[in-house]
Amino acid sequence: MESINGVELSLYRHGVTKENLEKVYIGWTDVEVAEEGIELLNKTKLYRPEADRIIVSDLKRCVQSADFLFPEDKKVYHKGLREINFGSWEGRKADELAKREDFSAWLKNPEEMHPENGESFAEFSERIEAAWEMIREWSYQDGIEKIAILSHGGPIRKLLVALAPEKKSFWDWKPLHGQGMTLYWADREAFRRGERCTSLSAVPIMEKSNG
Repeated sequence: MESINGVELSLYRHGVTKENLEKVYIGWTDVEVAEEGIELLNKTKLYRPEADRIIVSDLKRCVQSADFLFPEDKKVYHKGLREINFGSWEGRKADELAKREDFSAWLKNPEEMHPENGESFAEFSERIEAAWEMIREWSYQDGIEKIAILSHGGPIRKLLVALAPEKKSFWDWKPLHGQGMTLYWADREAFRRGERCTSLSAVPIMEKSNG
């Protein structure tokens, strides 16, 4: 592959699932990508950047999405890149949970409250930070220039909060199912230190029109 000198990191959210469409909480629940998700992934595949290293959440919806986006490439599966664990709320719709006081409290303050028998935001954050630190150091040591991570909305938001050139809150980031964003570091040492990237751009899902 042609050298880019710096480091390029593409972050992809898995293709949409039936449960996503039905607004069901599925943090660690292992479900498949819906037909609608496959269609968009196939569009994204046409224009996504190449990658020297592909790291994927080990849940089925991410594994399937990675196989659609990078069908011929070797993947590394990492449990640390899973979505937040919603505990007893897994598999339930928001309207089913609406009368619960703990759910209402979580909606108002998700960084302090946590799902029954699930992960707190602090636990989730520590897990994602540890996974990223491992990926970053491993990729730097191996001289990897183009990295792809295929994960879920929460982990991608967490990485963007820490790495994007523009500072935004966790909830201000809106990663879309089946689509991606590419972060670029012109300075490899800045990448190794975990600093913010130089630039960020969307992975296109359609050809740019002329003019």
